[in-house]
Amino acid sequence: MTDPPKIIPAQDGPLIVENPPDLKGAVNADLTGKPKAALCRCGASANKPFCDGAHKKIGFTSAPDRSRLRNAPVEYTGRVIGVEVTVSYTPVLCTHAAQCQARAAAVFDPKKKPWIQPENGTLDAIMDVIAACPSGALRVSVGEQPAQHMTTGEVGITIERDGPYHVNNLALEAEFNGAGASRTKYSLCRCGLSKNKPFCDGSHFDAKWSDDGSTKAD
Repeated sequence: MTDPPKIIPAQDGPLIVENPPDLKGAVNADLTGKPKAALCRCGASANKPFCDGAHKKIGFTSAPDRSRLRNAPVEYTGRVIGVEVTVSYTPVLCTHAAQCQARAAAVFDPKKKPWIQPENGTLDAIMDVIAACPSGALRVSVGEQPAQHMTTGEVGITIERDGPYHVNNLALEAEFNGAGASRTKYSLCRCGLSKNKPFCDGSHFDAKWSDDGSTKAD
């Protein structure tokens, strides 16, 4: 029997995926039968998403710098058809995938204050956003229910173009830093810029990092 897949972040090196599932998204890769795969997380590999040893050349460090992380969750409460709905958001876990704005712009609008207003949408639309949020930054509670991430049983790694690895239901041998972080749905840094390694903190978005290795500072 094959052991379930898991991810082991190598110190100052790549993400080692044991018994890897096929990769989906920006790069589709058939990894059937391969016992391991080394995925780049320094942002410099010429063979993305796979590691080519570039982390050694650039002096990549996997040590996080959590001194200025926005790790406190923020809660936004509103009434939706007579029911109190609370959306909880942890900034450090946000990857800026923008599924929230694409799916329920009336509820999630960064141009407004507060930027999340549950009362402006339907419960179905809010649940759809929570399920689509790839990083676990968003959670929802309805009435007296505890906050939940809305995850599925799917096992996989999806690569966002010019963005992180979105992981579902793979064990990760790392400390889960991020208030309310999900161990079954999370996003891992691929650009090497995150201050919350191995997790994505949205730094690729701020730096305009791309798969060709460029940033706005280049």
